[in-house]
Amino acid sequence: MQADPNPFAQPNPFDLTGAPDPTFAQAAGPGLPGDPKILERNLVALGARNRALADQLRRTPGRSGLVLETGQDGLITGTLDGRRLSSPRRGADEARRLAESVDPAESAAACVAGFALGHHVRAIHDRMGTNSVVVCFEPDLSLLRSVLERVDHSGWLALGRCVIATDPDDGAGLSRSLQSFEGLLAIGVKIVDHPASKARLGDAASRFGRTLGEVVRSTRTHVVTTLVHAPVTLRNMLMNADRYAACAGITGLKDACKGFPGVTVAAGPSLGKNLALLAEPGVRDRVVIIAAQTVLKPMLAAGVRPHFVTALDHHELSARFYEGLTGEDVRGVRLVVEPKANPAILESFPGEILCTQEPVLDDLIGPDLARAMGRVKPGATVAHLSYALARHLGCDPVIMIGQDLAFTDGQYYAAGAAIHRVWQGELNPERTLEMLEWERVARMRANLYPVTDQQGRRIYTDEQMATYLSQFEADFQSDTQQGLTVVDATEGGAAKRHSTAMTLRDALDRYATRERPALPETRHEARDHGAVHAKLWTHLDKVRGQAREIARQSRRAERTLGQVRDSLHDTRRSDALIQDVYKMRDVVFAQQPGFRLTEFVNQTGVLNRFKADRLIGLHDDKGGIEHRRLHVERDIKNVGWIGDAADELGRRLNDAIGVLEGRHAKLTRDEAAPGAEPAAGAPRVSNPELFVLCDPDYSGLGTRRDLSEPVWDGRDALSLTLERVLRCRSVRRVRVLTPEP
Repeated sequence: MQADPNPFAQPNPFDLTGAPDPTFAQAAGPGLPGDPKILERNLVALGARNRALADQLRRTPGRSGLVLETGQDGLITGTLDGRRLSSPRRGADEARRLAESVDPAESAAACVAGFALGHHVRAIHDRMGTNSVVVCFEPDLSLLRSVLERVDHSGWLALGRCVIATDPDDGAGLSRSLQSFEGLLAIGVKIVDHPASKARLGDAASRFGRTLGEVVRSTRTHVVTTLVHAPVTLRNMLMNADRYAACAGITGLKDACKGFPGVTVAAGPSLGKNLALLAEPGVRDRVVIIAAQTVLKPMLAAGVRPHFVTALDHHELSARFYEGLTGEDVRGVRLVVEPKANPAILESFPGEILCTQEPVLDDLIGPDLARAMGRVKPGATVAHLSYALARHLGCDPVIMIGQDLAFTDGQYYAAGAAIHRVWQGELNPERTLEMLEWERVARMRANLYPVTDQQGRRIYTDEQMATYLSQFEADFQSDTQQGLTVVDATEGGAAKRHSTAMTLRDALDRYATRERPALPETRHEARDHGAVHAKLWTHLDKVRGQAREIARQSRRAERTLGQVRDSLHDTRRSDALIQDVYKMRDVVFAQQPGFRLTEFVNQTGVLNRFKADRLIGLHDDKGGIEHRRLHVERDIKNVGWIGDAADELGRRLNDAIGVLEGRHAKLTRDEAAPGAEPAAGAPRVSNPELFVLCDPDYSGLGTRRDLSEPVWDGRDALSLTLERVLRCRSVRRVRVLTPEP
């Protein structure tokens, strides 16, 4: 008897299972000459994950100073420039001992500096198990080629769970190589020192460690943002569903300005140095100007009318960026918005709105209303969206201004930014704008660290902006490899790899030399709101019914699996109960698109299930009672999370249907207004008792930290948790549970 290996879950998105790893063959004989067949097998296996590296190794000459021989245990050993690469007697034992320093239950990723002969990398790879990744830094391509000519590592390299990095500073390339491993990096990364490579690599290993840290932080931020924002994202999409179904998309803009320069404008403190150049006569006719919503009003005040303004922020505060604007003010300006942005943005902008494609929202509005809207690569900020839109338009080069990504001159925002108007009520002789700017910077002091600016000087940035920089550089590298050009005309801020720094004046003189074609009209693609209302209501009501059925079946399955757990020794009874769970699973899978939407809400549950699957996979008692018990415990939690997510989906759909029926206004925040009734269908709890569990092991690197250390926007985990608690309208008692120090 075996519990259902995957009840109520889609195929594991993190499943990296490959073929069994065969025992590798080795070349032997006097001098251990290179074997072209071994090299080709290794390069084919390596190329499955990193084709560029495999091609580069084919063109790389062998390493002089490398002397290899067969060790006493039959494993290849040797020296490089007289230094030992592995033990001459017990290379296999040495590799195993190093691998045992990694606890695969704590970390799903391991990093080792130095490939050397590869024995220790393979040992770590084998110990980590199926759902894992090993990152190896080896800058000596000649050494790597010579080793791969003589030692057949193709069996385990072909599994695609080893990433070999060669440039200690190439964060963009490393990020690209680690795509699809984000969940593994978020669980934890173990750094392993290879003693035989330490002296050889020197400072390069330290530099690579810093680069890896930036990539892991960026990945962790992305994963955490996805988990935290899933319910809010669903709320925003549902509140925007009517506009999304009716407004135009960006399909018609594809390659409309191919080969013409695009200028993206962000709100960095250097913006004031060059913004006025965009107001000069004729400039607007020769470039495409795309502005982040933060700078729209300052640009209009400066006489610069962008062609597009971009928005994707979740918070309703973003509506302030459009306060006081009229349709005439934004004539010729189109808002391009990701439909998961706060509905206050779409309700506040007085001009034409274009939405990008959102597959989750297509499920929500149904096949009768969904249509091609045009997709762009998702990014973390409006600046990333601006850049992606410029590339969607076919613009080349893309010229960036105001994109500091660092605290230029100790400032956070450009002069005249919308946030300055928010701060006006706090200003007095003792509280100046400069003080508030510095406080905004100092709030992140625990996460500040130095970077190099465009002039090679030391400047500070923070973890959040460093994450944005890493994402930008990955995009820049990908585009420049395709022959496209990126110009950083910010004239301040952090230096950006894979871009060319120059002044905006020089960039305009060089690239904005001819009048661009007229931008296509998009208003004709819009639909009448009234025409979509009835279809939208019908589909949302259908999905609401599916969510209720998913929740009902999940609760039934949770109870039945509890009975399975209690009767594991009774094979006949357990098998019969499992068959009942299969029937419930089939009913749940049939609730489409409701189940897909439930899985979207259940982001945390998906990650938790993946963690549980890893631990089960590492368990020694395969097929035994304890192993089956772990499967059942995992399944009980899994269907419980799915039931909770289905309930949440149902509540959000109640709110959306209430808006369509005119029972209440669109929701732009989760907090209920004073005196407001709970949403239809929402449970009413009288004086609940809240238990708040605070775990300091939130870093994603397996490191326990002080709960007072900032983790998000300068605030610590405990204050963020309590802030959430304070939104409750009626609580009898709050108990904060923390691990012992």
